[in-house]
Amino acid sequence: MWFEPALRPDIAAGPTDWQQLVHGIWLREQIEQQLDPHLTKMFGYHFVRVGQLAQQLQLTQIRIGHELQVAKQLPAEVLADTNHWPFAEHSLDAILMVAELEFERDPHQVLREMSRSLIADGYLILVGFNPFSPALLPGLWPGRGDRFPWCGRYFSKARINDWLALLNFEIITSEYFAPSLFIERLNPANSVLQRLYQWFPQLGSMYLVVARKREMPLTLTRQRAPLKAKLKQMPVANRVE
Repeated sequence: MWFEPALRPDIAAGPTDWQQLVHGIWLREQIEQQLDPHLTKMFGYHFVRVGQLAQQLQLTQIRIGHELQVAKQLPAEVLADTNHWPFAEHSLDAILMVAELEFERDPHQVLREMSRSLIADGYLILVGFNPFSPALLPGLWPGRGDRFPWCGRYFSKARINDWLALLNFEIITSEYFAPSLFIERLNPANSVLQRLYQWFPQLGSMYLVVARKREMPLTLTRQRAPLKAKLKQMPVANRVE
């Protein structure tokens, strides 16, 4: 489930409502708190929320003028397949995806489509499930493998960051949050788990990656000195004119 190839011919459909997830309302609130400080730094004209979970987030700190909700099924302002993204190149300022890559047939292609539509220095915000969190262990119990979130396939934050680096994104934020065990009868904000999370952030059930599209190389190269300047630095006896 966790380390399968990225491309698959078949994949389960993702959740369409937070109440389909264990402690879904609490999880939604955690994501909202995590996103707000980053959204205050983003400006522009067009902000796209991908998927119905992203649509249902109450984000009060968005500074981008026009928001658009895109999903594969209703309700949504635009019905679209993320593998065949309908937006023009360099047309969007920021894109938010929440628990989407886990339920995509070809996540590489999805990220390529997102990159294509973003302007230079545009933002891609990804929220997903942490495959190394103990929250996913209950999915191994009989009868739970076909329920959310365990019926998806999960990619590590490091793997996501590698994919983004290949697309020339600069990682602005990469962190874990929302420690939980995803067990109905347990308090999601368990005090013991919260204390452990302070020492081991990898226990967070979710990850957040904020990346910025760069069109210039991220590694500066030294400028080559002109040939005449090099000749002037050479001893006279070594010059060939």
